[in-house]
Amino acid sequence: MRMPTILWLAWWVLGLLLLAGLILRWWTGDQLFLARYTGYLMPWLLLALLPGALWAGLIQYRWLTALLLLSAVIIVVNYAPLFWSRSGSFDPGVMDLKVLSYNTWSKNLDTGRIAGVIKGQRPDILLLQEVKPAVFERLASQLQDLYDGHKVYFSYEPQLLLAVASRYPANSSTVLKGKGRVQKVVLNSPSGQITVFNVHMLRRGGWLSRYRKVATLLQEDIIQETGPVILAGDFNTTDQAETYKHISEVLKNAHWESGFGFGFSFPSSVIKVFGLVSVPSLIRIDHIFFNNHFISIKAGTIKDSGGSDHFPVMAVLGLK
Repeated sequence: MRMPTILWLAWWVLGLLLLAGLILRWWTGDQLFLARYTGYLMPWLLLALLPGALWAGLIQYRWLTALLLLSAVIIVVNYAPLFWSRSGSFDPGVMDLKVLSYNTWSKNLDTGRIAGVIKGQRPDILLLQEVKPAVFERLASQLQDLYDGHKVYFSYEPQLLLAVASRYPANSSTVLKGKGRVQKVVLNSPSGQITVFNVHMLRRGGWLSRYRKVATLLQEDIIQETGPVILAGDFNTTDQAETYKHISEVLKNAHWESGFGFGFSFPSSVIKVFGLVSVPSLIRIDHIFFNNHFISIKAGTIKDSGGSDHFPVMAVLGLK
């Protein structure tokens, strides 16, 4: 049995394009469209590469089989660490913090569901994105019992639709201008001050705009901090993007340190095709980063969106 010429050519073109995209990423980063979107869709490329390689192998197209398998191997090797057991450990006498980053979606007005997700996790530090003022007001009221009678401290920046809630009082809350939507909050924990950067990097302006804003944030603010730092939120960028890689040169990512699996966070099941069929979660664009004052003990994606188009992401961090 032979493969039809058109189909054979299509597989060759696809295989060459994907391999080129995977290789070019190491030299060009996100500058080339092909490299950028090959990285963006990388886990899902296996759905084309593996069946194609199997088919080519069965009908003995050896070079095509090798081409498709080479790209598949590059992807598998890249993501393999996410499927190893990597839970962290630390001195039990050291303080641990549960951090939750949650884009609640500006169209989501169901504060009861949002509060239910948050109460189910009981984070010590909660970072919220896309929270409209009316939603924040109701949500803050519904979260008053989050810590069993102990006070919940809120810091809200309505112009950015960003909020941080915590069991620890905030020493300050400021808006960092010219660096995207960034809220900086300094918390007073029993072990000292913790600086939290709550971000929502908008898709508007494209990847280069996000990259430049993140680079400025890292250079002018984050690396200047000498104490514990948490950077989390909706970055609108995957773990294969140049923006992500620049952050990872300075900070560690909780999911890559102690999570398991791809941990896709967007979209959630509330997004439906023609209002009927739920779209599967496709990418991870919500992240929790931290500096070397912490160790990641546990991380994951919470599979209850509370009506949002994003799933929340969680990490348990040990403060060294």
